[in-house]
Amino acid sequence: MLLKNPQTRFEEIYPIYKESFPDIERRTKDDQKRVFGNPCYGVRAIEEEGKILAFLGYWNLPSCVFLEHLATAEACRGKGYGKQLVQEVMNETEKPVFLEIEPVTEKDPMTRSRASFYSRLGFHANTFPYEQMPLKPVDRPTPLWIMSYGKPVTEKEFWPYKKEIYELVYGVEIA
Repeated sequence: MLLKNPQTRFEEIYPIYKESFPDIERRTKDDQKRVFGNPCYGVRAIEEEGKILAFLGYWNLPSCVFLEHLATAEACRGKGYGKQLVQEVMNETEKPVFLEIEPVTEKDPMTRSRASFYSRLGFHANTFPYEQMPLKPVDRPTPLWIMSYGKPVTEKEFWPYKKEIYELVYGVEIA
């Protein structure tokens, strides 16, 4: 379900966000709260008995949709909530859809699991060089992969979307 006014549920969503993402992939609490007020930012959630169990934070940008944070409360993982949330967004857009994931490595089996999850939903891993811009002033850019829905894209094809994501999501202008 799309939350019409996500700021009103921020304090409930933030602990799920914090437990699900490493520090380098999180904004400060105040910065994330500001993002929740951005008109391009949407939040979908699964709730039971008034309690949020999973959420998807995403950007509906002019030329694409960028799925930024998908998380499920630890006790509720494996119930299909993430799949449901991603499919809800996919069913409502005809724009290209992108997301970032950590590169798949043998030393971290969760990277393969995440990539497989999104692949089953129709996303393709594009392994050209890409960096997530820092979410906090003390952070550095993080090497990640871009996944694209429906078909793989080349670095050149992704460039205009990257430019838009960097500018509108991360506040970084690139030439």
